[in-house]
Amino acid sequence: MLTFGTVICTYNRPHLLERCLEAWNSSNHLPDQFIVVDSTEGAEQYRTALMQKFPRLFTNSDSQYLIAPKPGLTTQRNLGLNQVKTDIACFADDDTFITPTYVSKILEVFQADLHKTIGGVNGVATGQFDNYSQKYFRLTKNYFRHHLGWFLQRIHIPKTDTKLFEPIAPQLRHFPLIPIDRLWGANMNYRTELIADSGFDENFQRYGLFEDVDMSVRVGKTHKLVCRLDAEISHDDSLGKSTRPNDARYFLASWVNSAYIIEKLFPCDESRNSHQRLFNMVQLASAIAPAKIAEKKLKTLGAEQLIVKAHEYIALLRNCDSPASLSETFVKLQTDISMTDL
Repeated sequence: MLTFGTVICTYNRPHLLERCLEAWNSSNHLPDQFIVVDSTEGAEQYRTALMQKFPRLFTNSDSQYLIAPKPGLTTQRNLGLNQVKTDIACFADDDTFITPTYVSKILEVFQADLHKTIGGVNGVATGQFDNYSQKYFRLTKNYFRHHLGWFLQRIHIPKTDTKLFEPIAPQLRHFPLIPIDRLWGANMNYRTELIADSGFDENFQRYGLFEDVDMSVRVGKTHKLVCRLDAEISHDDSLGKSTRPNDARYFLASWVNSAYIIEKLFPCDESRNSHQRLFNMVQLASAIAPAKIAEKKLKTLGAEQLIVKAHEYIALLRNCDSPASLSETFVKLQTDISMTDL
């Protein structure tokens, strides 16, 4: 039987964390290893109380409640990953709440995958795929994204660099699975052996926008990623708003972070040109959109000064002549973005 480990990263949300732990504590299959990585200042004050309230989660000697020296999603995930000793590593946000059968359903997929063709498995947000049309909309979107040059978070992945369209192994077809191109960052389950050495890219700072895409793309080059449609997890996206960038910063980060992934993983004309075409379309849409719509869609359409800045930032990344230069430039740009406002 494969073993299952959980890593929960949290910052400044002890009440949400407690709700999250309550859900994990109610699982019909407890994780073999449970790790919390908390970067909240003064977390020591409530760490002991939480561990005592949920002793079943921390019974295993390898289970830990770690205090991170500073906030940062990728650094916190790597702190947890470095301690994982299980076959499967689950990364879940503190504003997600699993259903009792979630762990057992995720494990069933990995357990039945005798040839290890599956690298990662997602569950779904409760109600996300309740009917036939929702499931096939996702499958159709996968096809258009990749076969017709569409995008995964502004990133065009060459068809030779994804296992998305390889068939699911026969022994797995009785499970309610669909192939996907990325694991949803709030709820990711990977084979530990595939990610232990590389870890999460710590060049993604603080909130780490698209760090989940980066990991998914790397694993997806060699292994399939799937979603199990009956492994449900509740996720109230509004609960996490306090830690996300504002709309202006999100617009810049989405273009800069996607350009970074392209330069790191797909530095070819096919991906660069697709990225530029999409950027040009957004620029045009922003220019012709009525003011009231543009104001409401700042996160998507940007504004003139944001578009100019994004264009400059993307050019800086494309002009990097080495991996070290790319990393240094990307980190600096994120600092600049963190101080951007309208």
